[in-house]
Amino acid sequence: MDETNDVASFYDSEPRPERLIPRPEGRSKDQSIPREYEGQQLLSQVGLRSSSEGTQSSTCLASQRTSSAGKPSTELILFSQPLQPQAPGQSLPSFDHPLTIEELIDQGAAGSSHPSSSEEYVHNQLHSLPPIYSNTPVWPLTDPSEALLLRHFVQNLAIWLDLCDPKQHFQIDVPQRAGTCRILLNAIFALSARHLNRIGNYDSFASNRYHQECLKFLIPMLNDTATISDESLFAATIILRVLEEIDMPETESQGHLLGIQVFVGARDPYAMGGGLGEAAFWVGLRQEIYSAMMNHKSIQLNLEHCIVDRSIKPASDYAWANRAVVHCADVLNCCFGEQGVLTVRWRDLSEYNEQWKKAKPSSFTPVYYRKPDREKREVFPEIWYFQACHIIGIQHHLLAQMILAIFDPKLPRVGGNRSAAVREMETQVQCSLRELCGIGLYNRWTPPGIFTASMGIAICGDRCSERIEQEALLDVLIKTEKDHARPTAAIQHQMKESWGWTSKG
Repeated sequence: MDETNDVASFYDSEPRPERLIPRPEGRSKDQSIPREYEGQQLLSQVGLRSSSEGTQSSTCLASQRTSSAGKPSTELILFSQPLQPQAPGQSLPSFDHPLTIEELIDQGAAGSSHPSSSEEYVHNQLHSLPPIYSNTPVWPLTDPSEALLLRHFVQNLAIWLDLCDPKQHFQIDVPQRAGTCRILLNAIFALSARHLNRIGNYDSFASNRYHQECLKFLIPMLNDTATISDESLFAATIILRVLEEIDMPETESQGHLLGIQVFVGARDPYAMGGGLGEAAFWVGLRQEIYSAMMNHKSIQLNLEHCIVDRSIKPASDYAWANRAVVHCADVLNCCFGEQGVLTVRWRDLSEYNEQWKKAKPSSFTPVYYRKPDREKREVFPEIWYFQACHIIGIQHHLLAQMILAIFDPKLPRVGGNRSAAVREMETQVQCSLRELCGIGLYNRWTPPGIFTASMGIAICGDRCSERIEQEALLDVLIKTEKDHARPTAAIQHQMKESWGWTSKG
């Protein structure tokens, strides 16, 4: 199936008399992509070509399943046998024993069908694969639908990843690298196709095809330190992780998602400074925080890395934002770690939270602030920022502040002072949550702002008791899913139950 005309319709300012691509089941014909994703008019008309690729779940590495929330999602399946590149028209073999990425890497050459030596296995496996890079770039692309998928990534999705990167590696460097790295290019196509499918009317099978083709070559390469130290593969994994986050219901186990641990462990940390590897590291850390927040768990990543800066010395605004991100990760590890909340560690983090707030550059001050008008049923303050790094820095600082308040070991457990102390804590948390949501709602030009607001709601939205606030929080979750394809249905259900809107049956 050719998706050209359907993709073009998202960038075409003129309405088309009919759709040549069937709409995904359950979506009405008048549902369209938000105007923020509309672009220039495509001038050419393109013919259709038929294809049945990607429609067989038994041949897809990214197989379809139904989540507990009743929504289709793409599950990453890793097989216990090495995957060989397939000849044109040849399908992948069927396997019955899916493994996680970690199990696949640990198992290495295990299995009687593999060579006895793990080194021999890795050597044979890698030499059966094409090189990571081709000698000749694919530019110019000859398939208009793929060109439009690439443009959608550059214009609309790269901003999700370049929030704290002054060099904008995912918008500028990654598309150029993709010209000679097919794995990276297919990752871009897969994410764009899935995003367009979720917010509009795009073919639901297109993303699966690109996802399958990408994983077919990426997974065997994870056995070798030479390939997993490659920055382009690291970036491809980050992009696929975004796709997995869109597909995976937010409260289900995240164990199968592509993670950055294997790439961070394999790279020379001193070689990461300032390049795509460092940019991918920071995106990956924010992805780990997103997963940890939604699932109330600690960060599964070693944060003792040379590019991690926890100081409060003068630095760029981007560095200050990344300090807040690391601080948020440290707080999650303290409060959701196996050891429980250690008083000394909590105190150190609380002190750092206050130090960051006082020492941050004046550029982190909002350029506009307006209190909510309760007579107009407004709940959140209107807060404007002009740079994405300021938004992300302030929001992660607020998230850390909220979690520290909730897990304060000084809160009385019994006695007459307990109720007053808990009320004071909850008032503080609610105030921070309103600010967090105000930043997300009034800076819609950078979608991760509203993603981060949803994380805060998942952590402490249940503490809001007024109906008007509950409705406003629910509206944030609905906007996040409707406009940006981030799943929030399970969090919505949890909040409604905690507020007493629905029964828990």
